[in-house]
Amino acid sequence: MSEIAILVPIEELMPVALEACEKAEEDITVKMVHFDEAAAIARKFAKEGTEVIISRGTLAMKIIELDIGIPVVQIPITGFDLLRTIMKAYKNGEKIGIADDLEVIHGIESIEASLGFSIEKYVMDAKTDVGTAVQTLIERNIDVLIGKSVYVNQVKKLNVNTVILSSGVESVSQAIHEAKSLLEVRRTELKRTKQLQAILDFIADGVIAVDENGIITVCNPSARKILNITNEGIIGKPVDHFLVHSRLKEVISSGKEELNKIQDENGVKIIANRIPIRHENSVFGAVCTFQELKKLQQQEQEIRKKLMHRGHVTKYHEDNIVGESEIFIKAIDKAKKYAQVDSTVLLSGETGVGKEVFAQLIHRFSKRAEGPFVAVNCAAIPLNLLESELFGYVEGAFTGAKKGGKTGLFELAHQGTIFLDEIGELAESLQAQLLRVLQEGEVMRLGDERVIPIDIRVIAASNRDLGSMVDEGKFRADLYYRLDILNIMIPSLNERREDIPLLCNYFTEELKKNIQKDIAGFTNEAVEILQNYHWPGNIRQLRNIVERCIILAEDNFINEETVMAAGGKDFLDLDMKRGGLPKTNGQYFGNLPNDEHNRIVEVLKRVNGNKTEAAKILGIGRTTLWRKIKENEVERYE
Repeated sequence: MSEIAILVPIEELMPVALEACEKAEEDITVKMVHFDEAAAIARKFAKEGTEVIISRGTLAMKIIELDIGIPVVQIPITGFDLLRTIMKAYKNGEKIGIADDLEVIHGIESIEASLGFSIEKYVMDAKTDVGTAVQTLIERNIDVLIGKSVYVNQVKKLNVNTVILSSGVESVSQAIHEAKSLLEVRRTELKRTKQLQAILDFIADGVIAVDENGIITVCNPSARKILNITNEGIIGKPVDHFLVHSRLKEVISSGKEELNKIQDENGVKIIANRIPIRHENSVFGAVCTFQELKKLQQQEQEIRKKLMHRGHVTKYHEDNIVGESEIFIKAIDKAKKYAQVDSTVLLSGETGVGKEVFAQLIHRFSKRAEGPFVAVNCAAIPLNLLESELFGYVEGAFTGAKKGGKTGLFELAHQGTIFLDEIGELAESLQAQLLRVLQEGEVMRLGDERVIPIDIRVIAASNRDLGSMVDEGKFRADLYYRLDILNIMIPSLNERREDIPLLCNYFTEELKKNIQKDIAGFTNEAVEILQNYHWPGNIRQLRNIVERCIILAEDNFINEETVMAAGGKDFLDLDMKRGGLPKTNGQYFGNLPNDEHNRIVEVLKRVNGNKTEAAKILGIGRTTLWRKIKENEVERYE
C-alpha cells in the first residue's frame, strides 16, 4: 500500500487525480469511493500502511470525523476551479446559483466583479439541510445550479441544469504537495513520539503527567510497578483516584515546582519531583517523576562502592576458618548467632588471633552480607587524619581538603558493616563522636552543617582490656557499654594447640603456590616442635613461620630441622623461655627434676624406647630429648 492515497468522490475527479499524480511523479493510490463505503475503505487503507489520505468535500469531512488515526488532506477549491465551473455553467443559463460553505462563497464573491454579473449564493454549514438550500435557490429562479456533488444530486429530477464544482489538476497537485509535507512532519513527530515512549517505558523513574484539570495523560510502566497500580484504565482518570498525596493539583495552582520530596504513596516510600508544565504564561498541566526510596538507596550504595575504588568487601569465607578445638568451635558458633541480629559486637583477643576474620564471618552470615564491609584500623591512621577518614569532609573544610570533598568511611558502610579494629587506641574526642553515631544513626561531614542518616552495624575489636581502661579513665564508659552489647573472646593459639596441624596444612596449601615449591606437609616431629612453642604472635606468627619453612625446606616434607631454622633463637631455647611447656593432653610439667637421668630412663623404659612418646610424657620436644639424653649420657634404659 502506498504512503499517500487519494479517495475521490466523483468519477470526473479520477482522471484529474491520476494526471496530478503523474506530474508529481509519486506512487499514490487513487480510488473511487462512494459516500456510504468511505468508513470501511478509509480504515482498511490506514490499517494497511497508508499514512495520509487525500479527499474532497463531504467525503473528506466524513473521513475526518471517523478519526482513523492518520491525517486527511482536503483538496481545495481554488479560484481557477470556481472560474472554470462558472464559465461552464454560464453556457447553460445566465442566472447561476451556488450552495456551499462560507470559504467557497467568499471565493465566488471575490471574482463576481470580474465576471460582470452576480451569482445567487447560499451559505451552508454542518447543520444546514441540503434540500432546503437547493429549494431556496430554485425559488430564486436560477437557471443553473453549481456545487459539490452532494448538492447537485438533490436536483437531478428537477427542471434545473447542474454543473458539479470540480477540482483541477493544480488543486490536486496542491493537495499532494501538502500531503507530502504533512507526511514528513508526521514521520518526524512519530519518531519523536516513539523515542519519548521508549524513554518512558524503560527508564527506572516513575512518570505521571496530568492536564490542567488533574486528569492523567501519561503513566509509564515504572510508575505502575513502583506504586502497585494494576488498573489499565488509569489514563483519562483523575489523579486523586489513584494517588492520595500526588500534590499535582497544588503544583498546577501555585505554578511552583516541588523537588526531592519524600512521601508515602500506596504504602511505598518514594522521593518525588513535581513541576508545572507551562506554555508562555499559562500552566496547562504538571508532571511528577519519582523513585522508590529503598531502591534509590541501594543504587547509591552500589555507586559509592564503585566510585571509591576501595573494594569494601569481605575476602574471608567460612573455608578460611580453620580449627576443630572445642574452644574455637564455641567462638565460631557464637559469631554465627550474633550475625543474625544488628547489635554491636566487641571482639577481644590477643594480637594476631584473627579478629578481622571473625568480623568478616559475622558480616557474611548477617542480613547485611550484600552490603559493604569497611575495615578501619584505628591505630594505623594518624589522629589528625582519622576524623576526616571516618566522617568525611566538604570542600574547603580545611587546608588541603580535596576539591568536591570526600565521603567518610561511615557513609561508605551504609547498609553494611564497619569494623573498627584497635578501638582502644581511639582518641577521647573521637570516642564521643563515635558514641553519637551509634546513638543517632547519623554523621556530619567536617565543615558541613547537615547531618547524613546512615544504617550501619558496628563491630569493634581490641587486644587491650577495655574494662580496665574504663577503670583507669582511658576509655569512655558510655562508649564501652554501647560497644559491649555482644562480645566474643577469641581464643589464642596457646589455647587451641590441637589446631596447629590443621593450620599448618592450610597455610602450606595457601603459600606453596606463590612460592612455587611442592611441599607435601610437616613431619610429626616438626609439628611437635610447633605445638610446644608459646606463640606470642598467635595465628599471624604461625603463618610467618610456615612461610619461612616452605622457603627453607629441602625436601617435600618439612622436618624438625627446618622448623628449628625457621624459628631461629625463639625455638632454640624453647625450654628456657617458660620453664617447660604444656603437653598436648593439657597437663603441665615444670623443668625436668635434678635427677633428669633417672626420669628420662624411667620414661624410656615405659615406652620401650619410643623417643617421640617419651618426649610427650616428659613435656619436651623430641630434639630436646635427644639433647638431654646426650647431656645425661643416657646409654641404657632397659
